[in-house]
Amino acid sequence: MLTGPQGDNAQVQTRPRRYALAVELTSHCNQRCTYCYNAWREDNGKGVGALASDDLCALLDRALTEVEFDHVTLTGGEPFVRPDIWRVLDLCRDRGVGIQMISNGGLIDDAVAARLAGYRIRCIQITLDGPNASLHHEHVGGDDHWEPTLAGIRALVRHGVCVVGCIVVTRKNAELVGETLDLFRSLGVEIVALSRFSPAGYAANHAAALLPSRTDVITALGQGEQRGREHGMDLQVTMPVPPCVVDHAEYPHVRFGSCPIGTEMQEFALGPRGELRSCTLHTEELGDARTSSMADLVQSPKLTAYRDVTPEFCAPCPHRTSCMGGCGAAAATMLGDPRALDPFVAQHVDDAFAARLADARAGSPRVRLPVTA
Repeated sequence: MLTGPQGDNAQVQTRPRRYALAVELTSHCNQRCTYCYNAWREDNGKGVGALASDDLCALLDRALTEVEFDHVTLTGGEPFVRPDIWRVLDLCRDRGVGIQMISNGGLIDDAVAARLAGYRIRCIQITLDGPNASLHHEHVGGDDHWEPTLAGIRALVRHGVCVVGCIVVTRKNAELVGETLDLFRSLGVEIVALSRFSPAGYAANHAAALLPSRTDVITALGQGEQRGREHGMDLQVTMPVPPCVVDHAEYPHVRFGSCPIGTEMQEFALGPRGELRSCTLHTEELGDARTSSMADLVQSPKLTAYRDVTPEFCAPCPHRTSCMGGCGAAAATMLGDPRALDPFVAQHVDDAFAARLADARAGSPRVRLPVTA
């Protein structure tokens, strides 16, 4: 677009380029996952709602006009609860932006899968939290989600839509990660995200029950490494696992990610009310995309400043600038400071936090650990 006066002094303003935009289409979901990071999950999004169809599409269209994103990730809540999901997909396709989706798969039948095949979607991520119905239901709530999710995966695979599996690794399922990966393979899914549980947002209510220990994660990674080595599965740990806790080099067939905020790999989150956040786990807003320029928001000074501060514990570590102590969103939720130490790490090095965690586990596993003063 052209900015400034027309004529000889006119300058061409190029759009800022960013990696990804996660679009939270709705706050509603047909599941009640105990590990859900959506801060509004307590009332299933009733207090948050979602933008009307025209408003959503207008906002997304403007976002894609002002910023050049490599791809969008359509998520929620559950994106398929919106009957206008096809309108959003049409918009993304017409804009020529890559499309990824995150779904629980339970609302995807053969007709939906066949229609999705026409959009050349890069992938749809679907989670299984165990190799059997009881363990999966223990994580996602209810007792009627297992078979619909399996049916959704089968339908997508049958119609040639790429499915990326996901396992949220918790203290309850870490020992069965290998069997869950075997199930994914039997369904025709060879790419799987090992998403280490992070107690951000609503998930903090269940930290005592679900936060895995170092031993739990090592157990899960060992089983993943075996499947990667022997079967060629493409596995990536998508939540930060700081190298001070686990030596990444011991798992050459598993890829490890780190917090991308403020880097070229950042995925911004466009919330269901039009707010832009640094990622889907963080609640702090960069601004209201309905009233502010998306180009300005994705260049906010807050993003570079975020990486300027690391937890005191991490100061001597050579990995501090890339690792930053793990997941800041979990630290913000549970410790009241986004640049505090990730609770996954803190449970092993912070005696006070470890004691609070033990007390919560001795009582109700759903007790939310109090934020420190």
